Amino acid sequence: MTVQRARYAKIERLVSALLLEHHISKPAVAIQKLVRKTGIEIKYGDLGDVSGLLVRSGATATIGVNINHPLVRQRFTIAHEFGHYLLHLGISSHYDRDYRVNYRSHESSQATDVEEIEANFFAASILMPKEFLDADDAIQALDNDAAVERLAARYNVSRHAMSLRLGNVYGRYRPF
Repeated sequence: MTVQRARYAKIERLVSALLLEHHISKPAVAIQKLVRKTGIEIKYGDLGDVSGLLVRSGATATIGVNINHPLVRQRFTIAHEFGHYLLHLGISSHYDRDYRVNYRSHESSQATDVEEIEANFFAASILMPKEFLDADDAIQALDNDAAVERLAARYNVSRHAMSLRLGNVYGRYRPF
């Protein structure tokens, strides 16, 4: 299935259901634990300029994460690939047997591919759920660097990711 436009409402419902199902009610979301509970294996290694990838083989899936990236980037990559797992079939490749692969690289963050936009939105939504941000009165952090820094530490994400999420959630300073 080729996605024509980002399905934001579907992703928000999916994130809410996951948080409820797994009794996650406050930050920082333990994304590695959540992903492993779904049966997905996470492997770390040197992936060069690739942040991460998702490999599917039959009923199994593995997320590969670049161990050389900062921990907050690794968490976002895991959430991003989990989004691909839940939302997209992946690109078919053939080696000794059939695999379906999604890669997370520099191009993933360029907002030119709908599946990448969705995976990024899923990652931001699950790591920084709107209801958690609302409970933390995060709207007050929009123009306060120190408050963004504190929220980023609380949610275990980068300052950049938190800044983008706040702008998107609260409708101001959205990136073009």
